[in-house]
Amino acid sequence: MVHRKFVFVFNSMDEALTFIEAITNKIKSKELLIRYDVGNGIRVWVSMQGEPHEIELYSMEIKRAYNDIKLMRGKFGVRTYDISLILSKARLSAAMPIDLIIDLLHIKGINAELNGSKIRVVGDIKLEDLVNLVERISNIYNELINVDVSAQAKRIITLYSLLMNRDIKDSIRDLLDKGLLSRYGDTDLIVLSMDYKHALSKLQEITESRSNAY
Repeated sequence: MVHRKFVFVFNSMDEALTFIEAITNKIKSKELLIRYDVGNGIRVWVSMQGEPHEIELYSMEIKRAYNDIKLMRGKFGVRTYDISLILSKARLSAAMPIDLIIDLLHIKGINAELNGSKIRVVGDIKLEDLVNLVERISNIYNELINVDVSAQAKRIITLYSLLMNRDIKDSIRDLLDKGLLSRYGDTDLIVLSMDYKHALSKLQEITESRSNAY
């Protein structure tokens, strides 16, 4: 049996709790012990024991989780978030495309990109902000489960609903009136009237014109 101990320092209690949640989700071992102390700074002690190969794998996961926390603090104005951490904290009511967050942030004028399993954001976007967005997108996708819409149309409806603070029925009606959506032939299926990239540009124009109206 091998025994190993780590000590990590955090800037806030939120960071420490996020770290603890991350490693307890990834490491399912009765030999993992965690304690924290806020007396002189926020420190988390992690100790474990097991077979050498197990300890090596656990150590890698723990270090990776701590590195994810450091990336979330931001460097040169860029914050990096692990998608698995966002999804583990979010209460999802339906499956949703994670890259839709990037489209939403772009329309809001926020520089963001999806890079493998990470989301990189330029600006003061915190973990809880992304978790909230994921939950809101998931809720809308849940409402659209029984609505006859194409996958691309579903994305645009969701974005419009969030950006304009409209419910699903009103969003669909608005988008039909504005020409972004249409009925497919003689069916009830709702589809995009243009390619997805063009629809995103139209949404950007709608959002900007609304902002200029106030």
